[in-house]
This record gives sequence, structure tokens and C-alpha cells, in this order.
Amino acid sequence: MNPDWQMTKLFLLALAVMGLVMKLAALLLPAKGPIERRAMSWVLVSPDSVLRSQRVTSVWPVVLRALLLSGAVVVSYWVYWQLVTRFQLRGILLSYLAGPILLLVMEAFVALESLIFLPSGYLLPALHHRPLAARSVADFWGNRWNRWFNDWFRYVLFGRMRGRPVFALFLIFAVSGLLHEWGINFPFYWLTGKNLLGTMMLYFLLQPAGILIERRFLKGHPRAMVLFAWLMVYVPSPLVLNEAMLRVVHLWPE
Repeated sequence: MNPDWQMTKLFLLALAVMGLVMKLAALLLPAKGPIERRAMSWVLVSPDSVLRSQRVTSVWPVVLRALLLSGAVVVSYWVYWQLVTRFQLRGILLSYLAGPILLLVMEAFVALESLIFLPSGYLLPALHHRPLAARSVADFWGNRWNRWFNDWFRYVLFGRMRGRPVFALFLIFAVSGLLHEWGINFPFYWLTGKNLLGTMMLYFLLQPAGILIERRFLKGHPRAMVLFAWLMVYVPSPLVLNEAMLRVVHLWPE
């Protein structure tokens, strides 16, 4: 089998195991309010995410969104490979070019998954919330990127460690780095022997450091905070959008 497809299969398997473990961890804690949306409660890893879901008022916007995002993914892949082939792009340029495509893939996946849950009468909550509009590093990670996992971190970890906020902040990003290493870098090393272990952990440990820096030195300077946010989030992104990740989403040229 093509190594990229092997990576995709192992990533999905790791993701399923990860989701199950996170769900069990959430179930061991007292629930926050009644959970009436039973179908999606087993997909979303935190009760907070379930409680953010909204009732379906019309089916067609959900269907149209799924179709448009799926089409956007197809077009973005075509453009990506045209650019990679024509200009022989390699290295970190691939990582920067693949970033927007990965965002589209994630949004399309959630949109398609939402179609499955339409019979429940509820919509899955949005995975992202306008990440390009982030005003700071803390805003990007805390309010805009992968809010399903954010809900879990707040519910399981941060809410129970409010007395040690700095430790909790670094712990959350360390756990996130560990999950990415487990789901992507480790399978890649197992399949290919190429050692990228530690790159994703490094990326995620840079983020809480960035949050502390902006709180200490940039508070009250909104433009500087926006610039610093993209410096911290996007510039080192090749650490996480590495060969292993790009092979998972079939964006790595042979």
C-alpha cells in the first residue's frame, strides 16, 4: 500500500483511540448540565461541546455548506499540486502552502459529519471560529482554533487547575503536543524510520511561551499582539505541518 495511505489509516486509527480516551476521561467527571443530544455526545469529546450545539432550523444551508467546502477542498488540492509541480516546491514552502488547505479539509470533514447528525435535530458545533481574525496568541488557541478540543481541555484539565494557571497552560499544550506526536510523528517513524519525533511537541510548547510573552510585554498594544500572534502561530508551523502531517493529507510530493 502507498505509504501516504498507510499514514492516513494509522492517523485515523490513532484519532479514534485518542477520541475514545478523551471521551472516557470526560465521562469520569461530573457532567455540567443535562446532555439531551445523545447521538453527538459520543462523537464530541466534551459535554461543553455538546451543549454548544444548535437546533437545525433548515437542512439546505447545512447541505450547501458541505458541498461548497468539499468543492473548495478539491479546487485547493488542484491548485496546490499545480504550484508544487510547476515551481518544484519543496521543504518548508510546502508547509506554508498546505496550511490553508488543512484548514479547509478540517472544515469540510466537520461539515460532512454534520450531515450524518441531521436526523438528531441538532447541528454539530463549529470546529473553528474565524481563526484568521485572531487578535492574539491566546485568542487564536483559546477561542478560534479547534474548539472541540478546547472544550475538552477546559472541562477536564484547566477548570480543575485554576489555582496554578501557568502550569495548567503549559500542561494543556504539552498534552496537545503529545497527542500530535502519537497520532502523526510516531506512525511516520514506525512506517518510514524517519525521525521527526519532538517537532510537534516543540511547536506546541512555543505557544504557551508566546501567550506569557504577549501578556507581559504587549498588553495594550493590539496591533503588536496581532503581528506577534502570526509570528508565533504561523512562522514555526513547519514544525507541525511536517512531512508526516503532509503525508497524512496527501500533500507530500515523492
